[in-house]
Amino acid sequence: MPCRGPVLHHKEVKVLPVSGAVVVPVPGKEEEVEKGLRALPGVEVKGRGNKGIAVVMEGRSTKELKKLSEEIEKWDNVVDFQLVYLNVEDEVE
Repeated sequence: MPCRGPVLHHKEVKVLPVSGAVVVPVPGKEEEVEKGLRALPGVEVKGRGNKGIAVVMEGRSTKELKKLSEEIEKWDNVVDFQLVYLNVEDEVE
């Protein structure tokens, strides 16, 4: 039977999903939202501007990132959560 792709022997392939988003806080709640985001595992605050707070999120799966995104979007002090990009890479160990 012909081989139809790369064969990895004794190596584990991990999927590493990374997403970037802008979290739009309720006016006047920017610092509170930023503090909450910084406390979340897998979330890195990249900056804050007029349009919101830029974050990068890493997780074990896209499902985990979706759940985290939905959680943030439901915060009382958040107006909107805008996904900017989603990238999934394979890492071979």
